[in-house]
Amino acid sequence: MQFIQKILTKIHKTNKINTDYQRRGREVRKINLKSQKGITLIVLIMTLMILSVLASVSIIKYDSGMDVRNYNYMCADIELLEDKILVYYNNYGFLPTKGSAIVNIKSMLGGQASSRDNDNYYQIDVTGLDNITLNYGGGDLSNKNIYVINEQSHKVYYLKGVVFEGQTYYAPFD
Repeated sequence: MQFIQKILTKIHKTNKINTDYQRRGREVRKINLKSQKGITLIVLIMTLMILSVLASVSIIKYDSGMDVRNYNYMCADIELLEDKILVYYNNYGFLPTKGSAIVNIKSMLGGQASSRDNDNYYQIDVTGLDNITLNYGGGDLSNKNIYVINEQSHKVYYLKGVVFEGQTYYAPFD
C-alpha cells in the first residue's frame, strides 16, 4: 500500500510540475505575443505607395511597347503588300484593287503622302493576292481599317493609321 501511495504521490507531483510548466509556458507565450510588434499603418501605407509607383511605371512601359508593336505590325503588313502587289502587277499588268478611286485621301494621310502620289487611291483587294495574312486591314472604308494604294506611285498606306511616339503613321516613315 505504501508503494501505491508513493507512486500516486509521484504522479501527482509530476502532474503539478507539468501544469505549472504549461501555465508558465502560456504566460511566456502571452508575454512573447505582447512584446512582438505588428506592421504599423505608416509602413503599410509606404509599401502601398511604392507598389503603386511600380505598377504605374510598368503600365506606361506596356503602353509604349504596344505602340511599337502596332507600328511594327503595320510596317510588316505594308512591306508584304508591296511585295505581293509588285508580283501581281508584273503578272497581270494592273493593281489588285476593288471599287472606284477614293478621293480626298491625301488630306486624311496628314501630309505623309508621297510627293509622287497622284490623287487616285484605291482599296487593295487582298483576296487577289496569294498566301497573305495581315495584322490589320480587315475592315472597310467606313471604319478606315483598310490598306489603300496610290495608282501612280504604288505606295501602300494603312488608312486608319497607328500611333507611335505620339504621332499617327499611315505608312513606314523613311
